[in-house]
Amino acid sequence: MVTAPPSTDVSRLHAAAVARALSDPKRLCVVEKLGAGERSVSELSRDVGCQVPNMSQHLAVLRAAGLVASRREGSTVRYRLVDPRVLDACRLLQQVAG
Repeated sequence: MVTAPPSTDVSRLHAAAVARALSDPKRLCVVEKLGAGERSVSELSRDVGCQVPNMSQHLAVLRAAGLVASRREGSTVRYRLVDPRVLDACRLLQQVAG
């Protein structure tokens, strides 16, 4: 059995930031959509069903928590999950929630 190293104040702070970032249903949906691959803000807005300015705010929260990264492709900014395990965390949250 693999045991995790003991948590530190810093690791708990980061875990709390990640939990806050995942505490919104729209952001959970964004993570699910990004689990299928890179998407632009406009694609995410359309697929998730929210306005572009709101989507940009959601992405900023996810980016600040270190969950998504972006890259510029011409005038389009594309987003992706930094770590595919984020999708597993979302699924686990949904399972725990019932």
